[in-house]
Amino acid sequence: MFPLITAVLSILVIMKSASYAINAIIDYAKKTGISEYLIGFLVVSIGTTLPDLSAGIFASLSGQGALILGDVIGSNILDVTVVLGIAAVIARKVKVHGKIVDRTMFTTLFMVLLPLLLGLDGMISRLDGMILLTAFLVYLSRLLKREGELGKVKKDVKWKNIWKDMFVFVGSLIALLLSARWLVISALRLSYIFNIPVFVMGLVFVAIGNTTPELMVQIKAVMSGHTTMGFGNILGAVVANSTLVIGISSIINPILFDKKAFMIPALFAVTAVYIGILFIKKKEVTWQEGIALFLIYATFLASEIFLLR
Repeated sequence: MFPLITAVLSILVIMKSASYAINAIIDYAKKTGISEYLIGFLVVSIGTTLPDLSAGIFASLSGQGALILGDVIGSNILDVTVVLGIAAVIARKVKVHGKIVDRTMFTTLFMVLLPLLLGLDGMISRLDGMILLTAFLVYLSRLLKREGELGKVKKDVKWKNIWKDMFVFVGSLIALLLSARWLVISALRLSYIFNIPVFVMGLVFVAIGNTTPELMVQIKAVMSGHTTMGFGNILGAVVANSTLVIGISSIINPILFDKKAFMIPALFAVTAVYIGILFIKKKEVTWQEGIALFLIYATFLASEIFLLR
């Protein structure tokens, strides 16, 4: 019971601290004049990826890279099925606006494919990690260049206007790092107790815990009518997970994993992201399509349960 209670409490702290961190960076971004889509695609998505990144760092330091690889694949599947599906069901029909959405969708699919292709040999090496990190930085620079089309960044921002946001963000980040450490420890312990592969623990249990920030942001965005930021957050989180999180984690310690256990979740991740992109590309997601996305995730869970038997 102790590792289970620790894991649940860690997830609760992650949810709360991630919420504070995200609110702080959104407030900071608005004060500096960054556009809403870039806030969603870049600022919020990196903020919501902090739990995965924190867990990835501690998992890599513990030599348990398979845990974070599972977490990233599981989180990506959750983002484009459950998170997007809940938003569509709540809103009944979610409209998607903005030319930049079209420009980034298939690049997102490539970013999801990249670590999966690099991992076909059963390992994501430090060199692979540097490739992923470089891909993320190139992607980031392209987004920033397009910011001229999306918003106007202020050059002179006074410290007195942003120091509170910085203080809240740093405090939330510390809480996030500590809770992520205990989540990794408890997940590894539960994996041993119940004889569940570390990769599967990351794929389902850790992924669900670390995806709650994206879910909260998406619900708030839809309820307040800021769907552009919401979709930017989903696509941006998928990119950051696939490149930034795996890249940094594998540079710290190469990620070794079982190729057989890896293939089916990897195929589900690519398929789920592709279907999510198709829904977004047609400029609206209906509640019926939201239910279809739920069914995709249910099928994924059923397949993992069947493989464990």
